Amino acid sequence: MRSASQPIELAEVRTVEDEIPASFEVNPFSVPVEEKMALCTEATQRMVKLDPAVKKAVAGISSLRVEKTFCSSEGTYIRQGQVVTFGHLYANALKEGNSEVYSHTEGGCRGFEVLKEYDLVEHSEEIAQKTLNLAGARAAPTVKAPVLLDQDFVALLIHEVVGHPSEADRVLGKEAAWAGRAWWNDKVGEQVFSEKLNIVSDAMLSGYLGSFKYDDEGVPAKRVTHIERGCLREFLHSRETAKVMGAEPNGAMRAAGYLYAPLIRMTNTFLDRGDWKFEEMLEGFDGFYLKGGNVPSIDSRRYNFKISAKEAYRVEKGEIREPLRGAALTGTSKEFLSSVDAVGSDLQMLPIPNCGKGEPMQVMRVGNGGPHLRGYGSVMGVEVS
Repeated sequence: MRSASQPIELAEVRTVEDEIPASFEVNPFSVPVEEKMALCTEATQRMVKLDPAVKKAVAGISSLRVEKTFCSSEGTYIRQGQVVTFGHLYANALKEGNSEVYSHTEGGCRGFEVLKEYDLVEHSEEIAQKTLNLAGARAAPTVKAPVLLDQDFVALLIHEVVGHPSEADRVLGKEAAWAGRAWWNDKVGEQVFSEKLNIVSDAMLSGYLGSFKYDDEGVPAKRVTHIERGCLREFLHSRETAKVMGAEPNGAMRAAGYLYAPLIRMTNTFLDRGDWKFEEMLEGFDGFYLKGGNVPSIDSRRYNFKISAKEAYRVEKGEIREPLRGAALTGTSKEFLSSVDAVGSDLQMLPIPNCGKGEPMQVMRVGNGGPHLRGYGSVMGVEVS
């Protein structure tokens, strides 16, 4: 809350009148519930029948229709529609006294075609097998070593250590009481990471969870460059923070629903592609291959982090060897992302449907991603070696 002596000033934006219908090929609400139930039932049956050690299996399909109308006293009138579709797979296995889980979510701002392309039934046994592999694996060691991260792990890493501290309200300290600040608030223009890294947010990309044409202040979506060849460049802004920081509004204000005030949120935030093939990154590599971001733990300034992996493998002389369970990558944002020596060309975008922020808490859907990434860090296992 501000006093009368602290008026809120907003950066100017042009007024618009626009209507954007929801985009999809197959309306998920026209697909019979019985067909969806049959897919989920067959997927779960395949998982539990794969091996008696699979103790629990879940498959789910969810769809959401969103209609937003934005009107401002400045003259802007926008109607914006969106359809979101998800498919979920989860399995739990108990083997050799170890209980492990594995889950995967596929989806985006699209229709039921998402689940025509990603077949839940076809992928169900793969998810169950990954759970079994984890439960039967030996514990990862704790060691400093070269690491190779897959696109799924990179998506969560970028979300936590670049996306959140790029929100200008954090940079200005407006979230300090309940969510923290950003460690790099005074480092714009400085080299903060490896020059191989280019990290952006782009809501104009089509079909992902952070895709839209206008934000909830009526500001057109833009491509925002956070990191350019390792240098810190731009933050995500509201009209208010843009005015305070002398920047251009860039369409990052979103609310979880009409009951909430909009907050600065990530859109589609990702590490852009490099020029390395995966095989080239593996060649002669000795270290650990971490796949799938699982549970993050980050300090209030988004500087120190620990992110566990869904899967981990020891790699020797470029050969992916035994699976390991309980592995996590830990370190500081600056140290680890400065160690990156190779960025892949195999960019993938992934859905993160449960990003939390604010008080009261608002859960937002965002897109994150990247290609394979290679660096040097600390692998932490469930047992200290």
